[in-house]
This record gives sequence, structure tokens and C-alpha cells, in this order.
Amino acid sequence: MFDRMIVATDGSASARTAVKHASELARLAGTSEVLIIHVCPACSVDLDPDEVNRRLASGIVDEAAKAFEGAEAGVRTMIDVDYPPESLGSAIVEIAKRENADLIVLGSRGLSEFRGMLLGSVSSKVVQHASCPVLIVKQPEAS
Repeated sequence: MFDRMIVATDGSASARTAVKHASELARLAGTSEVLIIHVCPACSVDLDPDEVNRRLASGIVDEAAKAFEGAEAGVRTMIDVDYPPESLGSAIVEIAKRENADLIVLGSRGLSEFRGMLLGSVSSKVVQHASCPVLIVKQPEAS
């Protein structure tokens, strides 16, 4: 059913919840391949932005991959850097198309400097433009 799954993460609480649900779904659905991706927004620091983003993203995708330990699916990770914040959703959709994904999983809210303006825009763009099913996982509100 969902043989090739893309799991997009930015390390936020919502993304961590999405990773947890994706790992359970992969086990239940017998998914054979999971690609965990982190698409980095452009960085505005004096250091080499690609290197800064790659270091941060490596920790994020490595943490997400641990959720799939013990699953029968083959797990790969991918980091893609230097996108303007408004293009992150399009990048996820393009990766899913290129990888022939059967499902994209991501959280409903991510980390963004423009939180108020862009809240939910990545997941909305993915839902609108993806050519495969999309599972948006909402972080439960704290009681």
C-alpha cells in the first residue's frame, strides 16, 4: 500500500510526532523503503550556511531514523539545503516525485522564523501539490 514513504522533518515537536506515527505506519503497512528528509531554509549567518545547515540537519535526520530501528523498511536520510522559506513545501513535493513516493508524512507545524506568517504553509503547499497521498500529523496540545 505505502511501499515508499517520505518523512519530512525539521526537528520540531510536530515533526517528531509525525516521525513516531510514520514509524508505526511503516511497520503496519509493511513499507519497504523510508526516506527521511530535512529541507533546510537559507541560513543568514556569517559562517558557511550550507555547512551550518548540514550539521544541524544531520542531528535531526539521525534522531528521526532511530524511530525506525527494528522496522523491516530500509531507511535512508537526505538533507537538502539553502531554500528560501517559502519554497520548502515545493522542495518536499519535488523530492517525493523524484523518489516515486507512495506517501508523504509531515507535521502540521514546523520551525520557522516567520512563524506567524508562514504557519502551516509548508504542509499546505505539500497537500496542494503532491502527486501522492499526504499524512499531516498534528501535535496534540498540552493539557
